[in-house]
Amino acid sequence: MNRILRIPKWLLFILLLIVPTTFPVSDLGNYIKVAFGLLVVIWMIKVNEEMYLRIKGKASIKFNLFAFGLIFAFIYFSAITLLTEGYNISTEKDNFSEYGNLVYVYLIGHLISLAGFFYALHFTAYSIHVLEEQLFGKHTEYTKLLIALFYFPIGIWWCRLPHK
Repeated sequence: MNRILRIPKWLLFILLLIVPTTFPVSDLGNYIKVAFGLLVVIWMIKVNEEMYLRIKGKASIKFNLFAFGLIFAFIYFSAITLLTEGYNISTEKDNFSEYGNLVYVYLIGHLISLAGFFYALHFTAYSIHVLEEQLFGKHTEYTKLLIALFYFPIGIWWCRLPHK
């Protein structure tokens, strides 16, 4: 588990940004994307679980809500990828005539997934903020961490650069 939690930044960059571009555009590629997404979600949950255990009782964040948001988004987007091979909603066509009432399901699923994504960003940024202050006496601005995580993994590199 320590190896998973301490992946070097350069390897993380390759795994999260370069490797997915090599997946084939086919049914097999969709299954590979879902399996890869599952590994990424498990990795994110384990890293944040470790941080949460270290700050337990010292912060007002909820790990169950964090995990639910990520798992819901994963299941929702996996189902769309595997069952419908994605979909294309745009302003240039009549979406309701093409998708019917499923447009509302997509809209609700997207909103719940988006809320889970933003809570995951908040959870991670707040956990890092509290842990750095607790362990190292270093005060990293919460907003800076939130923005850096939004542009993950490049934002983390930028956040960790010494600024003068």
